[in-house]
Amino acid sequence: MVCRQRREKDELIRVVRVNDEIIIDQSGKAQGRGAYLCKNKECINQAQKRKALERAFSGKVDVSVYDKLVQTAEELNEL
Repeated sequence: MVCRQRREKDELIRVVRVNDEIIIDQSGKAQGRGAYLCKNKECINQAQKRKALERAFSGKVDVSVYDKLVQTAEELNEL
């Protein structure tokens, strides 16, 4: 979504808006409006700076969502 590079689905983190809540979809199968980000901190920081998730979901995204994304990316990259 931010870097515009093509990647396999398992190399991305899916973020989903369900009603007014934004969650990180680890299964990749949650219903709702979804957006994909790379599993690296730089891409997530760029998404926050460019307000990419706000545009994708047409609404405000709390800073805690970006913090959770960074934490999830770090955990997934350690595996």
